[in-house]
Amino acid sequence: MSMGKSQINYCGLLRAPMSWAKIGRETIKGFLANGADVCVCERKGFNYEPGFELEPEIGANIKSRFEYDITLGFEYPLNYGRMGTKKKCGMLCYETTVLPEKWVDNINRHLDILFIPDEFNRKIFTDSGVCKDKIRIVPYGINPDYFYPREKASFCGGLFSFLCIAMPQKRKGVDVLIRAFEKVFGNDKETELVLKFPYIPGKSRYDIDAGVIKTVRETPNIKMITGNYTEKSMGVLYRTADCFVLPSRAEGFGLGYVESLACGTPVIAAGWGAHTCFLDETNSLLVDFKMKKAGEIQYDNFSPDALLAEPDFEDLCDKLKYMRENGDELKKQAKTFKCEDYYWDKITADMGKILAEI
Repeated sequence: MSMGKSQINYCGLLRAPMSWAKIGRETIKGFLANGADVCVCERKGFNYEPGFELEPEIGANIKSRFEYDITLGFEYPLNYGRMGTKKKCGMLCYETTVLPEKWVDNINRHLDILFIPDEFNRKIFTDSGVCKDKIRIVPYGINPDYFYPREKASFCGGLFSFLCIAMPQKRKGVDVLIRAFEKVFGNDKETELVLKFPYIPGKSRYDIDAGVIKTVRETPNIKMITGNYTEKSMGVLYRTADCFVLPSRAEGFGLGYVESLACGTPVIAAGWGAHTCFLDETNSLLVDFKMKKAGEIQYDNFSPDALLAEPDFEDLCDKLKYMRENGDELKKQAKTFKCEDYYWDKITADMGKILAEI
C-alpha cells in the first residue's frame, strides 16, 4: 500500500471542528503514513479557528505556497482556479439532487480528477453535468485509534442516552428530532438527548430557528454542548451513548454514522441520502420520508428543481421508542458493520494510486 515518494500539495480548511476539516486532516496524515511528501496549504473558511491545534505531522508540513505539480483540495469549487499547478484534483460531495451550476462549471474547467465518496454522489454530479471521466469514488473514513467499540457488549441500564452530533442546521433535521424527542420523552427522567454542535446555533443563515433552541432550553432532558472536542473525546462520546440519531434531510456522506457504528453504537437515520450507500435495515433504523423541494435549506444553490427528504415525524417518534425498548438487540446489529473498509490508511493508499496515474 506504499505510495513511495509521491509528492502532493493539499489545500483546504483544517483548523475547524467540522467534518470536511477532519477529512482533510486525516487525508494528510494518511498520505504521510503511506510515504508521500505532502505540502500543506491551509485555507480559512466557515468556523475557522486560528487557535485550533493541529497534529505535529500536519503542522510540520504547512507551507506558504505549493511546492509540487499535483494539488488535491477539499475546497470550495469556485476556488479551484487558484490551485495553479500542473495537475488539479478535488474532493467534494453534495447533499441535494442538483449541483450548483457554478460548481459544475468550475469542476469541468479546472479539475483533472474529482474524488467523491459514493454512488449517490456520482449520480448527482453526472446528472448535473460533471464530466463522468473526471470522477473517482473513494469513501471518507474513520481513525480506529479513536473510533472503536466499547468493551462491554450490553448496556448497563439506567439513563438511556440518545446522541446527535451535527452542524446545527435545518438540513441536518435536528429541528424535527428535537420536536420528536420532546413529544416522546419530554417528561422521561430516564431518557436524555445530547446535542453536540460545533458552535452555538445562529452563526449561519442555514441554522435551526430560535424557537427550536427555546424548546431545547425548556426541556430538562435535552442537553446541548458546543465547542471543540478532541477525536479521542468524540470516540468516548459515541461509546457512552446508547443510540446515535440524526434524521438528516440530506447528507453528502454521513461521517457521524460511520463513526457511531465503529464505536458499536446503533443508528437512527432518514431513509434517503448518501448514507444509505452503507446504512440499511441490517445495521440501522431508517425513518420513512417524502421528497420535497430543497429551497433555501441547500447550500450555495438556487436551483428550484433540487430535492431532499423530509423525515416522517410520526415514524421518527416510533423509531425512537423502538430503539429505547430494543437497544441491546440493535447494538448487536451495529457490530456487523465492516469498519475496516473505512480506515484512512486504505482510503489514502487507494487515492495515492489514482493520483500516481494522472
